[in-house]
Amino acid sequence: MAERIVRMHAASTLVFAMLSTSVAIAQNKAEKLLVGDTKITVIAGYKGEAKLAAPAKIVVHDFDVPSEIITVDHSPASHVLSNSPIARMKGDAGQDQDPAAIAKKVQTAFSKTLLNDLKKTSIPSAGSPLGANPEEPAGTLIVRGDFITIKQGNKTTRMMIGLGRGASDVQAHVVISLLTDNGPILLSEFKVDAASGKKPGAVETMGVGSVATSAAAGAATDSKSSVEGDTARIANAVAKEMNTIMATQGWVASQPSGDKSQTPAQQAK
Repeated sequence: MAERIVRMHAASTLVFAMLSTSVAIAQNKAEKLLVGDTKITVIAGYKGEAKLAAPAKIVVHDFDVPSEIITVDHSPASHVLSNSPIARMKGDAGQDQDPAAIAKKVQTAFSKTLLNDLKKTSIPSAGSPLGANPEEPAGTLIVRGDFITIKQGNKTTRMMIGLGRGASDVQAHVVISLLTDNGPILLSEFKVDAASGKKPGAVETMGVGSVATSAAAGAATDSKSSVEGDTARIANAVAKEMNTIMATQGWVASQPSGDKSQTPAQQAK
């Protein structure tokens, strides 16, 4: 019972801290702790031994985001931040609790991040709106897909307790194919899962006495442990997988990375 009272008091303190603290807060030193893992599960892939002709361009279609796959966070912390003076000044008050706005934000952020990552390759890339079906010529690498899970988690629990509790989760289904004169060739079909990390919350790290300061700082850095952060990690993972596929075919040079883990495409070699 005593522990429950402590946590209830801490949650109330968190809301008060966010109401009375501006976003210009000192850096949270816990930011560099684990903020999430990205997992790729391969469904199908190219098995041919012959090398394929390099594509002339890459087209990334906006991913579909069905409203029914979105689980909105209705926690006190989420409500406070979504309707804060800063949010109202930016003109997006309440959007973090609006499924349609969440869907658009995720869709746009994913395409933008993926296209930005693909600029590092030698193959030109461009985006295409969802629903647009232009007749692309042979020699076009097509990226299509849809989001299958978007859970905002519980911001209050995530910031107060952390360690995986209240975590957000975003999952997507991705299909990469190459258009040829003989029809499309499937290069890879996979699912990507990015869940927010397990960094400790304010109560776990500071105790109730320091919750106001720690939680307020956490509010400014929570984006990396949120749907927005998950979406960016998914886009980064898709870009990495695409680069591995293209390098395997000899279309681009392999890009060195500090991450020594193998992508599914590397494991299939």
